[in-house]
Amino acid sequence: MIIPAPAPKQPEICPSQWLNSVTPCPQWIGYPTRLSLPIDLIWSADFAVPEIGSRVHIYMNDFGPAEVKAYFHADGYLGVICQPDEMPDWYKKQAPGITLGHFFGRELEPRKPTPAPAAAAAAAVPEENELGRLSDQFDAAHEANGNNPAINRPDDWIPEYTDDNQDHEEYPEHPGDEQRDYPEDDCQNAEAEALGDLHNSQFED
Repeated sequence: MIIPAPAPKQPEICPSQWLNSVTPCPQWIGYPTRLSLPIDLIWSADFAVPEIGSRVHIYMNDFGPAEVKAYFHADGYLGVICQPDEMPDWYKKQAPGITLGHFFGRELEPRKPTPAPAAAAAAAVPEENELGRLSDQFDAAHEANGNNPAINRPDDWIPEYTDDNQDHEEYPEHPGDEQRDYPEDDCQNAEAEALGDLHNSQFED
């Protein structure tokens, strides 16, 4: 079973101030003064809260020019009950006979367009330029202290070494890649030859 939505009702405005100091005034009920409302309510517009009887423009859903009739609160926000000069046609069909409406501060302001991605990217360019400028300053400070800031950078080059023996100047008797002979190796070779001769002599007899 589908339950129909409740019929729209004219917002209720209390003619006097809420005087009960124990129980807060109910939500969505209009009052002629903000003294009746809870403290620390949030007004969501950038401009000041309009006075009762002042003229405002309701940008939400094209309600247009209106007069402030009362204040109300809901879910921690402060709002105003307004009477538009003329209700939009779509609202007349939806809520015939209703002449007042609840509106919050943000609904009385023109919609602010969201910055385009290109504009956001352009805003990031000055920051990148600033980082580049700081990097240049650090490099200059390193150079002033005798440090080379280019060390370990991608554009560094490593010299290529030839295949020649790097120690050939120190050991001229072993030029190029010639294998060196060390005294320890000569002793080991001589000992091995002596043991081999001894072993062969046993079979010759």
